[in-house]
Amino acid sequence: MRTISKITGSSALISLLLILPFMIMEVVNRRIFNEDFPFTLFFAMWLNAFAFSLILLPIVRGRRTSNHDMANPIPTQKNTLLTNPKSAAMISVALILAPGILPLLNSVGWLSLDRLFNGPNPEVAYLPGLFISLGLILFPMAAGIIAGRPIVSTLRAGGRLFAHPINLIIIVVISFLFAAAVVGLIVDQWPCFMGIPNCD
Repeated sequence: MRTISKITGSSALISLLLILPFMIMEVVNRRIFNEDFPFTLFFAMWLNAFAFSLILLPIVRGRRTSNHDMANPIPTQKNTLLTNPKSAAMISVALILAPGILPLLNSVGWLSLDRLFNGPNPEVAYLPGLFISLGLILFPMAAGIIAGRPIVSTLRAGGRLFAHPINLIIIVVISFLFAAAVVGLIVDQWPCFMGIPNCD
């Protein structure tokens, strides 16, 4: 429990430090326009960076604390869903695909995605839609964490990073998507960060 809280706290701090320079640029370069601070933008940046860090940090820590002196470098996996590489990979894939049921329900007319996320009046901020959007990002985040557990366990026992290639591929793909989201937001908002008027 202490390790989980430490990794979560470290990930939150790393993510904050990553976006802090852009927050400072926003405050310094946009204050002459008397605009509201874009909390939603920076929360989205922080959340994607946090997910990226939360998935990769345990693997980095596991590699640093590995015991290379063990006779059996690849530990025997315990018979649990989250530590067995195959079951962890299958759960991760299921979590990645789970949000795909929403467009399917929308296509058959059982659900309106526009109403789900925007509410009855799209002109007004819809709080439940914001929470639903936040919940959807938790699916790939959880998938990356679960896929990484067998890798972390193997690394801590002195095993190789590539001992579970399917799990590693899942982690690389999910981490890339989170990193791409952060980079995409930075590129899109760069003119605003630089203080260019009417940048949106």
